[in-house]
Amino acid sequence: MRDPSIRSDPDWRPVAVRTSGSATQGIYGLILATAVIAISRESDPSDAGQAAISTLVTALVFWLAHVYAGLLGTAVSQDQGLTRAGVARAAREHWSLVEVAIPLVLILGLGAIGAIPERAALVAATILALVELAATGSYAAIRHGAGPGGTLLSAAFALILGLFVVLLKVLIH
Repeated sequence: MRDPSIRSDPDWRPVAVRTSGSATQGIYGLILATAVIAISRESDPSDAGQAAISTLVTALVFWLAHVYAGLLGTAVSQDQGLTRAGVARAAREHWSLVEVAIPLVLILGLGAIGAIPERAALVAATILALVELAATGSYAAIRHGAGPGGTLLSAAFALILGLFVVLLKVLIH
């Protein structure tokens, strides 16, 4: 049972939760962007610009794929035709997938223009994405009344799961 003394909406919220669309898509976008950055670091550990482009393009392609799959799935399973309002709703709902990648792309862009070292930009973007995943795990635990131990466990689980997905992507790429 939830502790009534814990506020249901903490002052801080992770990026995936503050997006304009689905938190689920935001979390997915963080994992996806982290995997793309990790692969970019493997292929060319000093090209933050290429990593930025790859991350942004991948987020946009997956956003389109999710929008299309959602629309087609609804049309098939619920026997509904496509409407402009439905397309706009799906595009907004899934936009979180791109939205969470933007801060990471900006960090990578700083490396690409020489404002910070490129390797540092790659590492910083990766760390930021992983911290955001852990923060989202913490936020979920706090929202459901977990104490400090449960909050830490939830953050660690989110971080480990994110790292595992990235590791799998790097190993099979």
